Amino acid sequence: MGIDIDMNINQNNKSLLRMLDRGIDDMEAERELLLDEAFEKITELRNLRRNARV
Repeated sequence: MGIDIDMNINQNNKSLLRMLDRGIDDMEAERELLLDEAFEKITELRNLRRNARV
């Protein structure tokens, strides 16, 4: 059971590191949004995802 937990934590770490790496790539490429635009985009994507489930 301990091995499964360790593997799960390791997968979560890899996923987090990938997200951070993509974020850094976006900043370096100047693909950033203003705060208001970022929240609008989050809302838009969340709504699209919720509607896709229905």
